[in-house]
Amino acid sequence: MPNVHGIEFNFNQSELVKDIVRELLKDGNCAVYAVPHIKPNGELRMASTPPYPKSRRQKGVFLRIRPGINEATIVRPMNAKAGESLSKLTKFSRLEVLETIRIWRQQTMPDLRAPQLHPELIAKSVQGAVGTVRAAEAS
Repeated sequence: MPNVHGIEFNFNQSELVKDIVRELLKDGNCAVYAVPHIKPNGELRMASTPPYPKSRRQKGVFLRIRPGINEATIVRPMNAKAGESLSKLTKFSRLEVLETIRIWRQQTMPDLRAPQLHPELIAKSVQGAVGTVRAAEAS
């Protein structure tokens, strides 16, 4: 059985999965990784940002593919709204599934903005800095 990024798929499934992964990697800013301990045969995931080794929860996972008996199963992310929760990957549905996955990617994009500081904290830090400068000038 062919191996796709650490997960074994049947021959006909592996080619379709490789095509989907290739297309999404061409879009950029994503990573693909295997989760082999998911029962029964593991799971292939794609995330908007590369997974960090120390983090307990991955953010931005927009695609989960599980090997099946006849077809690979695509699982919709929990925070995505478009499409069905489970869909089969076939050569006839590949383009439609790819468009749905791109929508999921937009819907599950992690919030990458810098955390906003509260105005009171900014004022206190500015006051502390001014006090330090005045104390240095006085001595």
